[in-house]
Amino acid sequence: MKTFNNVQSLAVINWRQVLPTLLTLAAMLSGFLSILMTFEGIRTGDVEFFSWAARLIMLAMILDGMDGNLARLLRGTSEFGAELDTYVDMTAFGLAPALLIFAVTLQSKDPFWRVLLPSAVAMSGVVRLARFKVRDPARGQAGYTGLPITANAAWVALFVFISLTPPRDQFSLEHGPVATLFLVGILVFVVLQVTNLRYPKPTKHLSLFVPCVVLVALLWCLQARLAARVAALMIALGTAYVVLGPLFVKGMAAHKARRQAAEDHDANNGVVNEE
Repeated sequence: MKTFNNVQSLAVINWRQVLPTLLTLAAMLSGFLSILMTFEGIRTGDVEFFSWAARLIMLAMILDGMDGNLARLLRGTSEFGAELDTYVDMTAFGLAPALLIFAVTLQSKDPFWRVLLPSAVAMSGVVRLARFKVRDPARGQAGYTGLPITANAAWVALFVFISLTPPRDQFSLEHGPVATLFLVGILVFVVLQVTNLRYPKPTKHLSLFVPCVVLVALLWCLQARLAARVAALMIALGTAYVVLGPLFVKGMAAHKARRQAAEDHDANNGVVNEE
């Protein structure tokens, strides 16, 4: 009966649900094309394909945020759209960055960086999304338990993008301090993804989401060195979110608790005065 009801609900999908779903599918396509660009870069040895793969991950991230905002605006949310979004997350923000890590560390002789780290990214992403689906019926509208999978995807994509901006030898992801920061950051992120730390959902607020859209658009529009500076700014903002996000959630929870306590106190006093 449940299966029949799901099929029936898909049959009566309306335009309010179609438009957000098209954006979700566009995000899925962007993630899949990122994977193809990574494979093409490995096949040809042309690292410029890795730069395109990084841009496509960031584009998928914006499209993934837009579909939810549009669905809420049009009142077109659906179980189908929420389910489809999970597959987008795994493709664009789990598998695509994992493959990109493998591609940019191909010259490394250490199997940990080449194989185990991309595997950890993929496995952590699977666990993160499965737990998200089971434990969060609100689909992140009230915040996330564990670091969102998009944070690690952005870290990988933006570092790769910067590393491919001349002079490339100063930002190598195969050796040196930048490579160490890149790889250690990934390790930290994959662990944070499966913790119980609470993070806010910034894409829900247009005042935060719109600037992100602009910054990602600049990665496509600006000359390479200027775009790399934009990418560096986005890394700094993302790092601030990772560090300050749980503190913000705790602060908001404490503020809400104090306000509720004050309202309860006022209500009780009102009852006493009436008596």
